[in-house]
Amino acid sequence: MACFELSAIDGLSLHSLYNDILGLLQTIQECCASSTALNEQQTAQAVCTALNTDGGWTFAVMRECSDSSSDCNAVCALASVHNQDTQTAGETWSCINSIHVYGLKEPFTGDTYKLAYKVYRYNSCGGGCGPNFCCCRAI
Repeated sequence: MACFELSAIDGLSLHSLYNDILGLLQTIQECCASSTALNEQQTAQAVCTALNTDGGWTFAVMRECSDSSSDCNAVCALASVHNQDTQTAGETWSCINSIHVYGLKEPFTGDTYKLAYKVYRYNSCGGGCGPNFCCCRAI
């Protein structure tokens, strides 16, 4: 049976290995967090597109859920929002609805009969702490 020193594995100190593992875990957590935000944004875009029954370009615009944030009518009217897409910047923009996309209660594994993202539709373009996405249309 081979003997080895607990303070070193192949020339690496356990402290160095521990720090490397912590760094890797942090990277994984950051990746998962950005992946969750991307999935929420994709869900919002799909819902907003489905709500746009009159046609035209559809955008899910994220907003802060706060009483001090602009309501969705104002968000959809912002030139700073329009100018992010050169193809529709000169079009007429309006709010068609607002939604709140709630994150997953547990990680999505692809298993059947598991809930995915929960979405609440407000049927309005208001604000406050409610909608975290505005559904905007450009025509």
